[in-house]
Amino acid sequence: MALTESILVALFMMAVVFVVLIMLCGIIRAFSFLIKILENRRDNSTSGTNV
Repeated sequence: MALTESILVALFMMAVVFVVLIMLCGIIRAFSFLIKILENRRDNSTSGTNV
């Protein structure tokens, strides 16, 4: 009985870590996407003023 419980706890912990890693990857991608948009906007504004 204890063995199955420990296996379930281990699987649950692995699932939690997996979800946290996915969330972190999503947050990092969202931030990089926002930074890329801001850089493009800044480049467009500077190129517009330079030209």
